[in-house]
Amino acid sequence: MKKAYNRLLWHLKELNKTLSNEPSHYSSKRLERLFLFLSANLVVDYYVWEHHHEMTTTDILLVFTAKMVYAGFQVKQIQKDIKNEEPKPE
Repeated sequence: MKKAYNRLLWHLKELNKTLSNEPSHYSSKRLERLFLFLSANLVVDYYVWEHHHEMTTTDILLVFTAKMVYAGFQVKQIQKDIKNEEPKPE
């Protein structure tokens, strides 16, 4: 139990470092993209939930396609970031 608590504490400290100028295990750019992606998905899902009775099958397919294109764009950007990152000295 204590080991899991220490791991959780370490992850929280590293997440906190991403908000400062200290070097962190996590990439702040990737975290920003994650939050942007999740919030965009929530907004679209909420819209579909509220208006699904007005939407045709084509409309729903267009929404799904747009979400998948956006997800692919995010993955491509993350891969580009990984390729451009310099290795961190350990």
